[in-house]
Amino acid sequence: MFDVWFDGESVEPVVMQRVETKLQEAFNLPPNQASVLVNGKSHRIKRGCTADEAKKLAAQFASWGVDVRIETVSSQAAADPKDETPSYPSNPVSSLTLAAAGETIPTKPRDMTPPTVSTDHLQLEEH
Repeated sequence: MFDVWFDGESVEPVVMQRVETKLQEAFNLPPNQASVLVNGKSHRIKRGCTADEAKKLAAQFASWGVDVRIETVSSQAAADPKDETPSYPSNPVSSLTLAAAGETIPTKPRDMTPPTVSTDHLQLEEH
């Protein structure tokens, strides 16, 4: 199994704009999802694909003027449900729901330690 990553930090802005347009056209992505993928950070484009699929994606991105990184992953890592990085171009569907405001989450212990607050920037004024 392979993961395909797009590393946008070394890509020129003009090329990034072209890649954003091509992502929308090729994968029918909404503009907001395409812009997330070209924000200059590293994003996984496809998770747990075959070598043939990874090569096809690499060739497609190369035709747009950018390279992708292909990483080998074990089948267990590819199916790990704890990894919540969305896989593009699919549309993630979640069966999760939000807890009500103030409700404790039963799977997480409640942290009761107060946060540290820096007041070094505050001053008292005399009137």
